[in-house]
Amino acid sequence: MPSEKLEHAIDAIRVRFGDQALVRARRLPPPVPWPTGLAAIDRLSGIGGLPRGRVIMLQGALGSGKTSLAMDLLARGTREHAHVVVIDHRRRRFDPWIPDLLGADMEALTLIRPPSPAVAGEAAGDLAAAGAGILLVLAELPDADVARTESGAARTGCLVLVVGDGRQRALAHASSLTFELERVGWVQEWGMIVGVRSVVRCVKNKVATPGSETELLMRYPLDALRPEMAAAAEAWREQVQGEQWAADSAAG
Repeated sequence: MPSEKLEHAIDAIRVRFGDQALVRARRLPPPVPWPTGLAAIDRLSGIGGLPRGRVIMLQGALGSGKTSLAMDLLARGTREHAHVVVIDHRRRRFDPWIPDLLGADMEALTLIRPPSPAVAGEAAGDLAAAGAGILLVLAELPDADVARTESGAARTGCLVLVVGDGRQRALAHASSLTFELERVGWVQEWGMIVGVRSVVRCVKNKVATPGSETELLMRYPLDALRPEMAAAAEAWREQVQGEQWAADSAAG
């Protein structure tokens, strides 16, 4: 039990700054999971899904699959009638037609392309506080706006998903769950890369135990291939089938 002096100090804080400045631990709600439908990811989180009202980081080197995983999660979120907002400062990292090919409900998706990191940070804080279902951030956020985004998400239950490289210290500190992806191989068909195989490690977890890892295979939507790539794939397929037919004929 707190001492009388400590209780007096706590009461003084409450009187001076209001109830919002001080919350008893017993009043803190437990994290509410959003089951992603990806069993490996839900298992890594330790609570059966990504925690609502928290910041989740996907980090890794270029080509590790972090953006592909984010697109899959985005598409699944829209199908559950959660309004998804994407903040893409770099403008070329997000193509709306990819979630469309993944079966996203495009009516539940809004894309924002701010002209600068400062505007991106302001938008992130406002949208999290307004209660966006899922906020996907493909932009660097100023440190001051990271704290505002984190507190806004905590109040509304917004799930903030950030795709980055792990170099932003404020975001790394704010995240409740951080997954690091490492590519271990490509998936090839018809002489073309059609997916990526990655190890996903839980390197930070405030809602359960970190340290676990899993292997994830993410296939690219084949319809997203450019026409010339699709034609090349078809030509490769016909060549393979022709060679197989010739081999079977010779054997017969």
